Amino acid sequence: MEGYTMNMNEVIANITLVKIVSISPDNESKKEGTKKTITLRMKYDGLTLSDVFQKALKDDVISWANGSGGRKSFDKLIDKSTIEVSAKSPGSAPMECPEDAFLREAKAAGVDIENEAALAAYVIKRMIAKKA
Repeated sequence: MEGYTMNMNEVIANITLVKIVSISPDNESKKEGTKKTITLRMKYDGLTLSDVFQKALKDDVISWANGSGGRKSFDKLIDKSTIEVSAKSPGSAPMECPEDAFLREAKAAGVDIENEAALAAYVIKRMIAKKA
């Protein structure tokens, strides 16, 4: 689409994002497996293309600013400079295997993963919570 220009101030109509999401009342309930699954129908009618793009790209900007591009490279950044960043599609990031994800979650929950008894207790607690 080289040479194509979009009017970012154009108001859109009939745009709805449908997504199935899981919701927990708080972090403790989430850890215990308490959740509800709902289908969310997010309507974007009446917004401009610019509004939609700003919303869609907000997480990318925040991730860059808080991550290795921004905070970790702060001393190398030049004030008022322009930095070009290539965004990746959602499926292009390397996937974390379930075992690594589980160990990361256990560590985040304060479990000493070198202690087999503590790790086993955490596994059992999680499995019981999933049954409920």
